[in-house]
Parts: sequence; C-alpha cells; structure tokens
Amino acid sequence: MEASNETAITTFNPQGDKPFYCSVKANTQEEKIKLFNALENADLRLNDCVGQEIAIKDVYVERYVKQENDEEKVKFRTILFGEDGKTYVTAAYGIYNAVSKIFRTFGTPDTWTESLKVKVAKRDIGNGKQVLNLVLISE
Repeated sequence: MEASNETAITTFNPQGDKPFYCSVKANTQEEKIKLFNALENADLRLNDCVGQEIAIKDVYVERYVKQENDEEKVKFRTILFGEDGKTYVTAAYGIYNAVSKIFRTFGTPDTWTESLKVKVAKRDIGNGKQVLNLVLISE
C-alpha cells in the first residue's frame, strides 16, 4: 500500500514496531487522563452487548502476547469508543478482524465524516463455537 494511501492497517503493524493504534486525539492533560482511564477501565465488555447497536466514533487496538499451553500467542485488545461516550472492550479476534476490514473500506476514524453504526453479533463457526463480530447498519 502506498504511503499516501495509508490506513490503520499500515499504521498499526501487529507484527512490527507499532503495536497499537489509537484514533482518539488527546492533546490536553484532561483529555489524556480521560483516554488513559478509558483504556484501563472500559465501560462495557463487547461480549455483553450482543444484539445492541453502537455508533463508533473512535477505535483503540493494541497487540499483546499471551502464554497459552506453553506457547506464546499474539492477541488483540480492541476498544470501541461510542458516540454515546461509552467504551466497549474485547479481545475477540473477530472484532479485530472486523475493525481491520472497516478501516480498509472506510478509512480510519479520523477520516470519517460521521460515526459508523454497527450491531454487535455472534456468528457460528462450527463445532459449537461462535465468533463475535460487527454488522454495519445503514440508516
């Protein structure tokens, strides 16, 4: 992808030297404190919001490594900032994947002219398992 057409996918390189992406612009001390507190204590777990609609205003994604069965696994923590002022957190790969596709399709939140409305859903993936995902809603 060309540098002039850079999106969060190229800005946030999960395998490289940029292990997080944040679209929230925090310039003042008060804004930085508010952002920090949102990242440390999100209002809601996205898994508890299945069936609900959210108007996404901003997004934060961070890569982290978790030890599972004597193996290191790369995981992604995603926080959606709602237009309603609430924050929604998840480590579900399905949400990271959906946000990545949203960024490829619509650009990063700093380029949006309005919030994107989504519905939180679960999709069956077989063997009795489900994955958390987002469905875009048109008005």
